Amino acid sequence: MTDRERENINAFIDHMTKVTMRVVKWNEHGQLTGMSSGFLYQPDLKQHPIVITAGHRMPGRGAFLETRFVKDGKPLLINGGKFKVFLNADNIDYAYSVLPVEVIKRDIPNDANVEYLFYRYKFIKAKKNEAYGFAVVNNYLEFIKSGDDLLLPTYCCYEVGLELVKQDEHINYFRPSRPIRDDDYYRGASGSPIADREGAITSILISGTEPREFLRAFRLDNIDLPVD
Repeated sequence: MTDRERENINAFIDHMTKVTMRVVKWNEHGQLTGMSSGFLYQPDLKQHPIVITAGHRMPGRGAFLETRFVKDGKPLLINGGKFKVFLNADNIDYAYSVLPVEVIKRDIPNDANVEYLFYRYKFIKAKKNEAYGFAVVNNYLEFIKSGDDLLLPTYCCYEVGLELVKQDEHINYFRPSRPIRDDDYYRGASGSPIADREGAITSILISGTEPREFLRAFRLDNIDLPVD
């Protein structure tokens, strides 16, 4: 790999970690029930943005989006709104929510410097002989002790050089450029947008296959995603 290729890959990973947001889910008792990933979509500046994520294990309510603003050692969470979940056993696996902008503005502290990166373009159809990828900042599952504090260390979960090997009406099947990692590596990455070299989004990550050959992604190029 040349230095230029390495720089391009690092730039792609950096861009996708900024586009991708983590979706944190809570139940009615205030208990953390899971994490996934998603992104903000706003093709029309006159309309409210929506968040798009994977549908499996996604509650209608109780989901929040992590921001990059950290206070008291924790990232600020914003209300994800009410999600519409679309899921079946075969080929439908996505959810979206119109962001409650007024609620978010009310809840954000005055000292919070929160920046959002919205995807504003058309979703593209994945093609063979092209390279695709995703990247999200994730947490390891086990806490580590740092002084008197317990920290949940982060890592960058990513795949670059994904190759489309098969496509049906709703699912893209991508072959990674390296052996597929274990489930813990991808935990929390479901819903991550998969994009081409230019950042054009094709689909969202939903699962791997059995046997562990490919990554499955739900296509966004042939469904209607209304905004408010």
